[in-house]
Amino acid sequence: MLIVVFFEGCASAPPEQKPEPMVQKSEPMVIIPDPVSDIPPKSPEPIVITSVTYDRNEMNIFWQPSLDTNFQSYTLLQVDSALNIKDTITTIDDISKNKYNIYSFDPKIENWFMMRVTNKSGLYTDGLKKTHSLETEPPKASKLHKKKGRYDLGIRWTENLDKDFFQYNLYRSKRSDMLEKELVKTIIVSKDTADILAMDSVYFYQIGVEDVWGLESFSNIVEGDYYIAILGERYSIVKTKEIDFSSKKIFDKAPREISQLINLEKLFLQNNYLTGDLPDFLWELKNLKVLNLSNNQFSCQIPGEIHLLQLLEELWISNNKIYGDVPHQVFSLKHLTHLNLSSNDISGSLSEAVGYLTSLQYLNLYDNRLTGFIPVELGGLPNLEFLSLGNNWINGTIPIELADAKNLKSLGLFNNQLTGKIPIEITELEKLEYLSLFGNQLIGEVPSELFTDLNLSYLRLNDNLFNEVDLTSICNSGYNWDYTMYFDLSNNQFKEELPICFSEPTFFDLFKSFNKK
Repeated sequence: MLIVVFFEGCASAPPEQKPEPMVQKSEPMVIIPDPVSDIPPKSPEPIVITSVTYDRNEMNIFWQPSLDTNFQSYTLLQVDSALNIKDTITTIDDISKNKYNIYSFDPKIENWFMMRVTNKSGLYTDGLKKTHSLETEPPKASKLHKKKGRYDLGIRWTENLDKDFFQYNLYRSKRSDMLEKELVKTIIVSKDTADILAMDSVYFYQIGVEDVWGLESFSNIVEGDYYIAILGERYSIVKTKEIDFSSKKIFDKAPREISQLINLEKLFLQNNYLTGDLPDFLWELKNLKVLNLSNNQFSCQIPGEIHLLQLLEELWISNNKIYGDVPHQVFSLKHLTHLNLSSNDISGSLSEAVGYLTSLQYLNLYDNRLTGFIPVELGGLPNLEFLSLGNNWINGTIPIELADAKNLKSLGLFNNQLTGKIPIEITELEKLEYLSLFGNQLIGEVPSELFTDLNLSYLRLNDNLFNEVDLTSICNSGYNWDYTMYFDLSNNQFKEELPICFSEPTFFDLFKSFNKK
């Protein structure tokens, strides 16, 4: 650049200027830039889902991270392959994240996932879909075993060690193929592998092992029963309800194995040669309803443990050597309908507690050594049909309350020390068929209503102190003396002459023969 400086007002002349060399100037160059091309933004590269795994709590989706420098977000999609529908599960804007967990899923069905990558230009790319391995295998099945108990059935099964264990299911069925089975209970602790079952009925049992996905495996099937041998025969513990060992020539002791038949309801041991005390195992048979020990050689008292048989309905211990009082525990057996202790050595008086046996239909204490009075409470037994207290040492009078037992059909009070009169109320027992009062010290008049109002087939009043009877009422009774009526008035203190009807040969011979006894 040439700079020219002017100095104004200076006296000296400027220095001489040398001429510049001549430089040849070129034409200026014009540079034209290359044209810039218009390149559209590119879609991101697809992302691969590397794996889909799960455990009992969660499902894990893993993918390969994006390398796109223009990355904006991941979008995890769940795909319905059949309908080609994509639902958004989540959107993630962290490029480094490569895992997502979901907590609501069913691994028994296909769960398809796809990863969408979106860049900042708003472009996105969907990767390939991927699912997990289907949960199709049920848990490992348990092995079921049964264990004999005393009054019940114990079962045990092998423990399931699967990580996705959920619970054991205990099933039972009346059928051996487990059809129509029902769920008894569930057990949620895998180490809890035992249970106790009541053996009140025959069932078949099976253990199901269920995992958290609802898949279930089943064990073997066991019958809730087992068998024991008694006197050479096999008996089901559960199904045996009745044992009849009567007249089996069993000596000394009854087979103790009977005590294992926990559902036994009827036991017949009569007509054998059993001795000593009553078998103590009897009191373990909680379901016993009928017990017959008659016609043996038991020599003991009836133990108080008999109250343990609370379901007992019939007790037969006649014709043994049972002694002592009738224990009060007998009168706690509220279901008792039949009680036969006849032909023993039972002593003492019959307790008024007999009135608690309101279900009693049959009471036989014949041929013992009972003393005291007849309890008036017997009249309060609404179902009583048969009453025999004959061949004892009972004294006092016949209580009029007996007439309140309206269902009485048979009344035997013979061979005692009863005094007083026959209560007229006895003749109001419309169902009475059998009346035996012989061998006492009864006095007064024989009620004519016995012949006019009742339909007896057996009447014995002999060997008493009766002094009056209406023989005409006997003639007019309509009884068939030939075939249906057993009748005896002999050995009393009657003064009346025989009526005309006695001249009939059959009746006369009958009356005459009884008077000779």
